[in-house]
Amino acid sequence: MRELVLEYDDLHFQSPENCIEQIDELVRRHPGIKLSFFTVSMMRGVPLSHDMSWCSRIRKHIDNGNVTLAHHGLTHTPEEFKHLDQTECILRLKFSKSIFDTCKLPVAKVFRGPHWGISDEAIRALECEGFTHLYSHTDYKHLTSDTLKMVYYNWNLKDEPPDSDSLVAHGHTHNVCGNGISETLDKVSRFIDHVSPIFKFVNEL
Repeated sequence: MRELVLEYDDLHFQSPENCIEQIDELVRRHPGIKLSFFTVSMMRGVPLSHDMSWCSRIRKHIDNGNVTLAHHGLTHTPEEFKHLDQTECILRLKFSKSIFDTCKLPVAKVFRGPHWGISDEAIRALECEGFTHLYSHTDYKHLTSDTLKMVYYNWNLKDEPPDSDSLVAHGHTHNVCGNGISETLDKVSRFIDHVSPIFKFVNEL
């Protein structure tokens, strides 16, 4: 039986990154599903706390064990965490966490750099802040950590799944790169029905 991590980038209540309807549908079809979202705390200058009703809907899925949130930068500017020093990275991580706290949204100590951007300075900041996992791109495999578990996806949802006992399936909350949650929803659902995988959150690998 295969392990399956379903992870999606860019969750926010703004359009087009808001995929609450697709989350509802996947949970309806597969009540035991686990969905992980790399979430932007302040997309285009708007913090998640500006829509507490949406936050409440997400929180219900978290409380029911179907959703976990992970960090995807503060503002999601291109390669936001690639060119900052350690101090600035820590300040942004703390600010982002304060927004999640205001929204009463628990967030895992898991990080992916916006647009994949990451650096040694950012990794040291993640270590200082007690993060456990870095979901990164193979372009950055030369960067290492003594404490972070480095994870790389092996199934881009625009493609067919590889033959592997452990799948990290990467997509987006909106239709971009051919792997948006709505455009791949039926494919993912059929795969789940066929394989009956063991679901894992991004912090459970």
